[in-house]
Amino acid sequence: MSIEQQLATTLSALVGGRIYPLTAPDSPVTPYIVYHNIANTPENTLADGVPINNTRMQVDCYDKTYAAVKTLAASVIASMAAAAFTNIATLNQDIYEAEVKLFRVQQDFSIWY
Repeated sequence: MSIEQQLATTLSALVGGRIYPLTAPDSPVTPYIVYHNIANTPENTLADGVPINNTRMQVDCYDKTYAAVKTLAASVIASMAAAAFTNIATLNQDIYEAEVKLFRVQQDFSIWY
């Protein structure tokens, strides 16, 4: 299973299955999540020579209120930790999307596997 599939499976229940790769459909029901792979870099290890991957994934949470989107973003982090994604690092940015009148939290994860 790819890292994108694992991510979608892990986060799907948080938004009733409304999780989309790259872009949301027109007029989506909130809350929803959009995700995409920013970069995937294999790294060599000295211990056994088996490479590990560092994948940067962007996860964007959308909802109608700031409080709701912040709660969803916190749930994303908790769900990823509970699903045993290893060495998760994240950066968050709060955004208001005026065109669609939705709040967004953009999260940038660095996932090693």
